[in-house]
Amino acid sequence: MAKSVKAEEVEQVVRRYLQKKDYSLSEPKEYGQTGADITATRGRSTLFIEVIGFQDKPPTRSREFYECFFRVLSRERNNRSDTLVMALPYRFKNGMRQRRQQYAVAWEKLGKAFPNLKIWYVKTHAPECEVEECSWAEPFHLTPIIAGSP
Repeated sequence: MAKSVKAEEVEQVVRRYLQKKDYSLSEPKEYGQTGADITATRGRSTLFIEVIGFQDKPPTRSREFYECFFRVLSRERNNRSDTLVMALPYRFKNGMRQRRQQYAVAWEKLGKAFPNLKIWYVKTHAPECEVEECSWAEPFHLTPIIAGSP
């Protein structure tokens, strides 16, 4: 399977972004290790981040998106200071409006049930390495955040 963007590239940008924001980060996972791809802590807040790449084949890309979704939801601990993050290559942003429309009712219910669920779109190509954060409820209402900014 060919990947246009590898998960490792996305993870590197996210790690740099979080380091600039003074988060303490878990060590990178070895292949096959369980747990969140990145656990980031700062003060009382914890981010559980699941990262995927961008597959060239749409069925595989869709499967990986939903696997990422269920993996990140499995990190829920019912702690108000936790944030669940799906870190996706920026190209996912193009199809997100269609994906949200296709599952409109369920998407909205999930946003209400998990207000701490976020989607981060990650640009992996220098010099534009940046992270755009948004909520599950508003997956295309974005504020760009440069990876190097606090």
